[in-house]
Amino acid sequence: MNRSFFKGLTLRAIICVVLTMGFLISCLGYARSVARSGQQEKYRELYGSLLMASEYRSLNTEVLENHESVLEVFSAYDESGRLIGYVLDVKKQMTDGVVHTQMSISEDGENLMNIRVVEMSGIGEALTDEQVDALRVQLAGKRIPVSVRKDLPTDVYKQMDYDPLLGLHDGVYYAEAEKTASDGYKDYCEIEVSGGRIIRVEWNAVNELSHTRYDDSISGEYKVSGNIWAEQSYRLCNHLVLVQDPVKLAMKSDGKTEIIDGVTIDISTFVALVNECIANSRSSYTKEQYFRDLRGSDETTGDEPEETTLPENQTPDNTKETFETAAPTATSEPSEIGVIGGEDGVVSADADNILSDSVDGIPLSEIRTYIDGIPEAQEQTAALLSTVNEAYKFMREYLNWVG
Repeated sequence: MNRSFFKGLTLRAIICVVLTMGFLISCLGYARSVARSGQQEKYRELYGSLLMASEYRSLNTEVLENHESVLEVFSAYDESGRLIGYVLDVKKQMTDGVVHTQMSISEDGENLMNIRVVEMSGIGEALTDEQVDALRVQLAGKRIPVSVRKDLPTDVYKQMDYDPLLGLHDGVYYAEAEKTASDGYKDYCEIEVSGGRIIRVEWNAVNELSHTRYDDSISGEYKVSGNIWAEQSYRLCNHLVLVQDPVKLAMKSDGKTEIIDGVTIDISTFVALVNECIANSRSSYTKEQYFRDLRGSDETTGDEPEETTLPENQTPDNTKETFETAAPTATSEPSEIGVIGGEDGVVSADADNILSDSVDGIPLSEIRTYIDGIPEAQEQTAALLSTVNEAYKFMREYLNWVG
């Protein structure tokens, strides 16, 4: 054995190692390719009916942290690697239930391509397949965000055509909190129903000295951040008379709402008490009956909380406006009315009308499509559209983020 022999042996060993490594790398690449192919096939089975694509890529973006309702987002590509759209999985907790949808949105984030309902519970009767198909037809290819047509403003803002809640009986209905709040006041609410509509709402509270939170806030003894409590209560009650349904106050998980200009306080107690009043109205459990049961006598004792209405010379914004409103006048073509003012959705017809008008926290000025929805399932329609609007909020921020 000479040096030449060992050189040849070493060369052959190196070649064998290189070939072996190449083979292993090829096998690993093939295995990964098979795994990717299998994963992509799974994605196509899951999302192909929403948006058929050659490849789906899960978006790992910090924007998702700002949108807890958006569970997962995929970008979709064709065979040439061109972006053709997005697939979003959205699950939103509502006041009384949950709605879970999956949808596809165009690559520019402008249009809804397709949608399906995964789950809808606690929100009236479940939508039938036919109803979901009808909504899909109304939404296919439409620009987002979306709202039902009844949420549009009419010629006069105070005549907005919001449907009344079902099953309300005329009368005055009352509810009060079981316990005194941490601020020392015990909350109560009262609503008046006429013609099946809520026409007056009052929210106040009284302490052990028989002082009301309303009066104490005006005198300066009771303070909250932002506008005085009396004004915030006034605006909140006025808005509920307008929209009829507490769900439309868009209360968030922290008890706040962003859709009523000037209201920064926690409204969770108000919403709970108003819902109790609404339940009392549906069962014809009047204020008088409530007090008889509360006081344990056949007649009221006279120590019911006194109604606190805004005096003529001391109303928010120095107006004489009350919570009462006439029944709205419907308009045949509300989508042609354009009275939205400002990017924040605040409508100011005059000095005595300062309210914020939004859908799912999105100003009406930003809504791009209105649909009729399912007339017999308006609540379910609104819940489904709410997930579409959550997807829109994500896309708006994500595209700005990456672009």
